[in-house]
Amino acid sequence: MLDECRTVFLQEAAFQAEDPPGLLTPGQRHERIRVVGGGYMEHILFANGLLVGRCDYRLEHEHQATFRHWDTFFGAGLLVEGEFNLDIPDLRFRERIQADQIWVRSGHIDPIHYTQSARHAMRGISIDVSESLLEHWRAEAPRALSQYTRKILAQPGPTLKPFHSTNRDLRALALRFLTLDSSTLCGRLQCESLALDWLARLLGAEGEIRLTRAESRERRLRIALDDARAILDSERTAPPTIADLARRVGLNECYLKTGFRQQFGQTIGTYVRLRRMEHARELLEREGYGVQEAALAVGFSNFGWFASTFKTHFGCLPSTLVRGR
Repeated sequence: MLDECRTVFLQEAAFQAEDPPGLLTPGQRHERIRVVGGGYMEHILFANGLLVGRCDYRLEHEHQATFRHWDTFFGAGLLVEGEFNLDIPDLRFRERIQADQIWVRSGHIDPIHYTQSARHAMRGISIDVSESLLEHWRAEAPRALSQYTRKILAQPGPTLKPFHSTNRDLRALALRFLTLDSSTLCGRLQCESLALDWLARLLGAEGEIRLTRAESRERRLRIALDDARAILDSERTAPPTIADLARRVGLNECYLKTGFRQQFGQTIGTYVRLRRMEHARELLEREGYGVQEAALAVGFSNFGWFASTFKTHFGCLPSTLVRGR
């Protein structure tokens, strides 16, 4: 599957291969493709058979592709922004896949015709599980999988269908997954950990267990705070006000500020500044931006204040990173 993705997309001038990072774990593969219109597409195959993919890009022109020999024991994907068309003649399937839909798939699907419009942002994740990995989980805890998941796995032949629901937990995790840096060993470990967490929430029967009122309130608060952090991550260059953020996640401002500090160990303001500085450092070190370009990209019009804030976080001026290239 990973080779098929890479072959199909690199046939088009809109996509360019990147060199994989060093220090890969034995048995691991990492493919990253840069999109000319801006952004990337990426797949990481871990040694345990878990294949995770993510994309965050915008195309300048419409893109059409045909995938063949698509085999997966069980896979799922969530698009958090954008849309595309899928046409699978063998399944009599023709659908427009839209944001906030989870689709699950299994078996041999061939061929798949894919069409994506130009100038639309595309952000999402996909996770595929090897047969040995899922069978190991099922043998260890036969009833750990939800009834819906067991029903899908029991169906003969290829399957592609929407999951019964997309909850805020899964969307918040997907947004966080898109912010991770996979160029380092620690970053890839975080990718694997978050992918497993996402799968556990998708496949597990936990949601079928009745919670107490106190547990439900705590769970709703945790989900709302995860949503708040995901919004701050995705809108880091122009973050919402605390009042707007509270409204969007359904909390009052006091609960939001107190809960955020307790759950994540820092205030919302500190978190936003750190994420903006991390993004600026990435632009300077990996994207070739100059200091003023990076400052404007992360929302600073005062370059002196940007340099001072950057030094507070990283112990060096941003110009040092530009000269070091």
